[in-house]
Amino acid sequence: MILLILSCTPARERDVREYLRLAVALGERDPDSIDFYYGPPNWLGDVRAKPPTFASIRDSARALEKRFQDSPRLARQLQAVATRADVLSGAKLTFEQEALAYYGLEISHGALLCTNFDPLRPVYSKLAQLLPGKGPLAERYAAFEERFMIPRDRVPAVFSRALKGCREQTRAHLKLPEDEGVTVEYVHDRPWSGFSHYHGKYHSLIEINADLGLTIDRVLQLACHEGYPGHHAVNVLQDIQFVQAGQSSDWLVQPTFSPQSLVSEGLATYAVQVAFPGEERTRFERDELFPLAGFDPSQAELYSEVERAIDQLDGILPVIARDFLDDKLEWARAAVALEDQALMAHSEETLKYLNEFRTYVLTYTVGKDLIAKRVKGDWKAYEELVLNPDAASVIISK
Repeated sequence: MILLILSCTPARERDVREYLRLAVALGERDPDSIDFYYGPPNWLGDVRAKPPTFASIRDSARALEKRFQDSPRLARQLQAVATRADVLSGAKLTFEQEALAYYGLEISHGALLCTNFDPLRPVYSKLAQLLPGKGPLAERYAAFEERFMIPRDRVPAVFSRALKGCREQTRAHLKLPEDEGVTVEYVHDRPWSGFSHYHGKYHSLIEINADLGLTIDRVLQLACHEGYPGHHAVNVLQDIQFVQAGQSSDWLVQPTFSPQSLVSEGLATYAVQVAFPGEERTRFERDELFPLAGFDPSQAELYSEVERAIDQLDGILPVIARDFLDDKLEWARAAVALEDQALMAHSEETLKYLNEFRTYVLTYTVGKDLIAKRVKGDWKAYEELVLNPDAASVIISK
């Protein structure tokens, strides 16, 4: 049951519901622009059947933003909705302009981007030692990773065990309702590897892209990211804290390109490091996931060492994305940069993703780093950010 906001004036409640309608209308026009809405259908009027134009959504969001000057968080959400509608109407923004309008990230001076790659030289040297052989390092890494690609008929069992492990770790530290849960489905023809759809009533549908090959490490990341303590757990806790407690019904919706998503995606991407810190991750993969996948557990330590080194290259992706999307790198040179610097031997899917989702790459790279600086592996700090309505401002602040 959705509780009404008893503390809001009727005028403010009407404004909040108008925000919900605009966010859902944007999602009807462009499904990439909304993560979920789980509020009452009758609050939306006819926006699903007859969504307004992008230009109308933009103008309405800008007008509504002015009425939320006493609520900076919602004003920023509306700015993001208006900007996204403007871009979809044909407006041309640079990568940096989008980053600021959508997420409040100021990257114009490179403070949030990894523009100095000198500290990464030891990482490349280490990987060269861990991955001996001839040929480019990206190709050697691709061949190594292929050895740990889970046979497709074993993926459901491995993912199920990973999800169970993530849930056990999370429930030992965070108080979740007894009746919460997820349903897992395997889908095709999607631009992402996984997606968590929150449906309310403490339930999520997790979709896994069956077309993409999954390694042991990627499966554990997905289970924590989409499930526990990532998107599903975050959405459940925020549902209880903000919606069910009657604080604000604006949390019933999450626009994809928004400060809310910066926090959500950052928390989810960092989730595996909270659930399985340090050697715990290696032990869980070795003892639980390797046998289910049919792999030799004695290779788990080497595998983990390689993957943790590769993780240190995450900061390169948004730099290449910026130059690619701002037309400083055409497709071929962007592909070469991803291979040489991020060690992606097969970058086609990444470039297609960047073309479609553009600055969203910042939420799971820069967003993860901002979360990591605040959380530092501590469950309590993680929970505090989940339950802080102003978390976007907190993680961005110096």
